[in-house]
Amino acid sequence: MDERLSKIEDQKQAALNQSNNAYGEMFQNNENLYNQQNSFLNQYESTQNDILDKQLAFQESLINQQKEKARQNMEAEQKRAKNDYTSYINPYGLQAESFASNGLLNSGVSETAKLGGYNTYQNRLASANKVMQDAFTQYDNDMNEARLNNDVQKAQNALEKLKMQLEYSENYYNNKNTLTQNQLQYNQSLDSEYFNRYNTEYNNIQQEKAREEAIRQWQAQFDYQKQQDALAQQNWEREYALSLAKNYGGSSGNGGYSLDNSDTSLSGESLSSNGLSIAPNPYTGTINADAKNGVFEWSENPGSGYQPNNIKGQKLTKTGDQYNNNGNIQNIWKTPDGRLWYWEGTLNKYIDITADMGKNLPFGHASGGGSR
Repeated sequence: MDERLSKIEDQKQAALNQSNNAYGEMFQNNENLYNQQNSFLNQYESTQNDILDKQLAFQESLINQQKEKARQNMEAEQKRAKNDYTSYINPYGLQAESFASNGLLNSGVSETAKLGGYNTYQNRLASANKVMQDAFTQYDNDMNEARLNNDVQKAQNALEKLKMQLEYSENYYNNKNTLTQNQLQYNQSLDSEYFNRYNTEYNNIQQEKAREEAIRQWQAQFDYQKQQDALAQQNWEREYALSLAKNYGGSSGNGGYSLDNSDTSLSGESLSSNGLSIAPNPYTGTINADAKNGVFEWSENPGSGYQPNNIKGQKLTKTGDQYNNNGNIQNIWKTPDGRLWYWEGTLNKYIDITADMGKNLPFGHASGGGSR
């Protein structure tokens, strides 16, 4: 995958991770709020019930105090009734003296009076006891009512808590659903955005490849045409050289060609009339002196027919390397003595580049040593 497309995929995943992390935090906050609300509700209910229990305990304490007071009142009334009765039947008391002064002491009247006093005493005891019992009953009823009210209020607290829990639960799940929908929509928008970005970049890459392919094809066609032009030029040069050989061959003892003796080592030598038919150099119209020892055939070095295959009889071998002579790429040749040469057609001679190559001069250096 193209690095640019991989980068978009990485950016998309990073954006989705960031989105999921953000929504995950919102989900957690929503759940924390829900749990906190429930905790507050439990605490609120516990607090309210505790208040009710304290109020009930206080009410119970007040009622018990009232019951104790009612019991003490009953006991006080019993004592008063007993004291009054004892005083009434005392033989030395005021009532006895009254009966004695009237001559009724130990009479039926006095006995009846005693019986009435006893009855009064019993009535007072019964009345005091009834008042206390009525008070106790009322207090017990009040206490039961207080307990009932306490339980009712607790039930109301529980109901109120339930209502609030249901409300909180509804809010929690509504928020959760909303967050879920928002997350889904946002992630879908991220997918769409990065899908578009991916396609746009992909199309750009395809267009670049198409342009590169068009340039490659153009370059290939250009190189092919250049090669064809070079071959055509070589063919023309060969035909031209052959035509010169045909026109001038055999007209004199040296074959009718002027001998290029620019190499001083061959000065004074001449091409003998031995039937050789060697094409002259199309650039100079002359023949190199070493051509008498042999020239490269077309199959060995296309475009030649006049280029010597030796230097002073030393056979040349192609090294496979090339030399850039001011933009003109030339093959590098080697003689058995290890020296390196390239053919300069415009001068009709070999140029010694042994020294240049030995110095590791940059590719394209055109100056050199002696010529052959």
